[in-house]
Amino acid sequence: MVEDDAGPVGDARGAGEATAGSKPSDAASPADALRTLDPAYFGFVMSTGIVSVAFRGLGVEAVALPLAVFTVACYVLLVTLFGVKTARFPGRVLADLRDSDRHWGTLTFVVATNTVGTALVLFFDLVAPAALLWLTAVVVTPVLLYYLFAIEVVGPRESAVRERVDGAFLLVIVCMQSLAVLGALLTDSLSAYVDEVVLLSMGYWGSGFVLYFVVVTVVTYRLLDGAVRPSDWTGPYWITMGAAAITTLAGATLGPRLSGFPAWEAYVEITLGITFLAWAIASWWIPLLLAVDVWSLLAADGDGRAPAWVTAMPWARLALGPRDGVYSSGAWGRVFPMGMYTACTVNLAGVHTFSPLGIVPAYWGWFALFVWGLTFVGMVRAAGRAVAGE
Repeated sequence: MVEDDAGPVGDARGAGEATAGSKPSDAASPADALRTLDPAYFGFVMSTGIVSVAFRGLGVEAVALPLAVFTVACYVLLVTLFGVKTARFPGRVLADLRDSDRHWGTLTFVVATNTVGTALVLFFDLVAPAALLWLTAVVVTPVLLYYLFAIEVVGPRESAVRERVDGAFLLVIVCMQSLAVLGALLTDSLSAYVDEVVLLSMGYWGSGFVLYFVVVTVVTYRLLDGAVRPSDWTGPYWITMGAAAITTLAGATLGPRLSGFPAWEAYVEITLGITFLAWAIASWWIPLLLAVDVWSLLAADGDGRAPAWVTAMPWARLALGPRDGVYSSGAWGRVFPMGMYTACTVNLAGVHTFSPLGIVPAYWGWFALFVWGLTFVGMVRAAGRAVAGE
């Protein structure tokens, strides 16, 4: 959330997910904490929002509704904070956009905006504000995506590709598919513009699915090219699964609705077929991600001897302080895919052909909520240390 003199603690790509013994932040005041506020913190809104949506699908309103309210409140707070940061420190905002270690994190704003819009529709039936958020994301998304890719192509290259790319690169896909999810939900209410909404949503869904294979190839190469140290493995690598999961959610939301539009009716079956393929890809990633996650958390001490409590529950490190903990803003890159896999599987199981899949989120959802809770505790503790200047 804040930076030390050497650079960001928890950069937008998650590389700041520190090992034990990391240097604590030296932010001296709330103003310093605001100046160095990581744009990737919208990942917290993304994660909380999708967990609330997932538990709504599971029928657990006691969890879903409070988290939905919390999501909206935190989104308003973060937008306000970044508005103040832009007004007070415009140079720093521009520097974040130019910094390849942080600028991919700005895509979390788009995903968070669409996630909040989804919550407004599903929980509160507030279509007009949700439509406004969707239109905002529709305008911001191409500007931001083309800017970020242009910077990577023609900007200064101070490091090799394998050092610049990690799982956060897949936020490009998540960003596009989040537009498709909210757009699909809005087709039920925006009858006057439904053709345009469906066209945009299908365009983002289809191009996002194809682009996934391009981006995930680059990210996989990053993992296979050379030795991977525990400190190299960060939360955003979970987006290799999360990008496929949100593709599933978008397809499961769009597919059944296409039957109501004669021009798109022929695409229902192929949409659902691709959607199941995306779910299978997301499912394939999970055992590998869990195994590497456990390895990196157990080895975070650097001496190969993890405490017994870490061996029993490796993700407990997310909730701890700087001595034993590994929390950073990038840690939310782990939680969002977990919640998204729950939500997408619930929605896919709602399509009759795939109803047997309903058993999966009934268990996985609680694990996602547990990791969300640990990460939230870690964030609160990190924010307290930042404001206190510890």
